[in-house]
Amino acid sequence: MLADESGFPRDLVFTRVCHVKQGYEDRRRHIVKEFERRGVPVYFYTDWDQPEVTPDIRAELIAPDFVHPARVSLALKHVGIWRDFLETDLPYCLVFEDDVFLARDFVAKFRQGLTELGDPMRKAVIYLGNGSNYYTPIWKLRRGQKLYPALHARCADSYLITRPVAEARCAWIARNKISRPIDHQIEQMDDELGIEMLWFERPIAEQGSENGAFQTSVAGKSRPLLYKKLQWNWKKYNRMIFGHNARS
Repeated sequence: MLADESGFPRDLVFTRVCHVKQGYEDRRRHIVKEFERRGVPVYFYTDWDQPEVTPDIRAELIAPDFVHPARVSLALKHVGIWRDFLETDLPYCLVFEDDVFLARDFVAKFRQGLTELGDPMRKAVIYLGNGSNYYTPIWKLRRGQKLYPALHARCADSYLITRPVAEARCAWIARNKISRPIDHQIEQMDDELGIEMLWFERPIAEQGSENGAFQTSVAGKSRPLLYKKLQWNWKKYNRMIFGHNARS
């Protein structure tokens, strides 16, 4: 049972937002405003900015051929959050990147998802957002059901993991090192580790660098924001109906 029947369950969830120490002030302001009005605590994680990625850290955690500075930095931030989470006694870890938008009823639906997940020792990840515009097609949705099994990830902008997942991921990286962008790395290792991938339907978070609110900070060709917004919304509503295998 969740102790507080309405507010964000701070007593259960370790929450962090990947960010940087300097720069991207527009994103910081956005996150503070967005989270405060939704009732979600704001804790920025700013370790492992690009200048802090030393040769020793690269040798410990990063594969030699993974060299993109921004992607390496972001990957280390996610891993750093998992490690910090494991230093607590909380059962859940909620991770955001710094361009997310939250649904108006984020907290209420998030609590429903936690209840549906059930066992806090379940080896599962819940993708809260609609990364890459992936959706479960409308005819597969069931009234009252929030979590749906998936065959792959949904990007790393907004997700919840349990302690067994954080432990398994950290151990995997210690053995294998990070060799690709963190969203692709997560998908690979979770598949190998037998971690349940669950999509929250309908999503309660959206990535601003995908929906036209921000330019990407790590990769990809910059495009006019209006073009990105129109393209995103076309895919979004098409795939909400037909699923992500629809032509678009």
